[in-house]
Amino acid sequence: MILRFLEGQSQRIIFLICLVFTAIVGITDYLTGAEISFSIFYVAPIAVAVWYGTKRIGISMSIVATLIWLIAEKTFGGQYSNAAILYWNMLVRLSTFLIIAYLLSNLRHRLRKEEELADTDPLTGAFNCRAFYELVEKEIQRLRRYNHPFTIAYIDLDNFKMVNDRYGHSVGDELLQQIVLIIKTNKRNTDIVARLGGDEFVIMFLETGLHDSAIAVGKIVACMLDKMRQAELPVTFSVGVVTYEVAPNEVNQVIKLADDLMYSVKKKGKNAIAHIVWKGDDACLNNENISIQ
Repeated sequence: MILRFLEGQSQRIIFLICLVFTAIVGITDYLTGAEISFSIFYVAPIAVAVWYGTKRIGISMSIVATLIWLIAEKTFGGQYSNAAILYWNMLVRLSTFLIIAYLLSNLRHRLRKEEELADTDPLTGAFNCRAFYELVEKEIQRLRRYNHPFTIAYIDLDNFKMVNDRYGHSVGDELLQQIVLIIKTNKRNTDIVARLGGDEFVIMFLETGLHDSAIAVGKIVACMLDKMRQAELPVTFSVGVVTYEVAPNEVNQVIKLADDLMYSVKKKGKNAIAHIVWKGDDACLNNENISIQ
């Protein structure tokens, strides 16, 4: 519960929380006197600052923790054979805190990189299939809870095999990268693009209904077609778009419905966008209910 709370906080809030915690440790350190060491407890707010904030906050908390310890140490009157020992101990503690902050920061950075790699298609940088399914599941739960629609656009590249056969796989790979770049450039920051395999991509427009998603998909497809014309490549796009106003039962149903709709476009001649609104009725896949753009 506490960890979830910390994950959702701004850097300023994280800093204030750690500052208060460090102050509490310092006060406790002062009240217990010189006989009981509290050095280890200063590490906790530093670790929280680095893990849930930034390395800079961790360094700041290391300095703050060292100063608070110094004040507590001087206030309760610890006895040293030489006055310089107090400040030597301060430097040792500061160095220890900074090393801990540095190591934790590097560990957190590596873990985040591994998480990104686990969720990312290595060729295009889009989300991979596994990560996308998890994100769709979250959006289904949001729809059930808040009744906010979302839209899935399933995109297949027509004649992509022809590009690979004629120009080679390196050109095909570059084309896939360009497609993702175009989508990322023209979508909102909150929208999600994933590569589900081969030449098939999917975009999820969060909290987006029929009208806005139709405009967004139309703009993205137009930009992709323009890029294909400039590159003189025989690629067009078959797109199945489903706006969900009622939460589907499972993630597979979400993907399958958009996939089936995309294939209906390919069967009718390719290079078009089919858009339906899902209201919990399979009948919406009937031809008379499909809007072709």
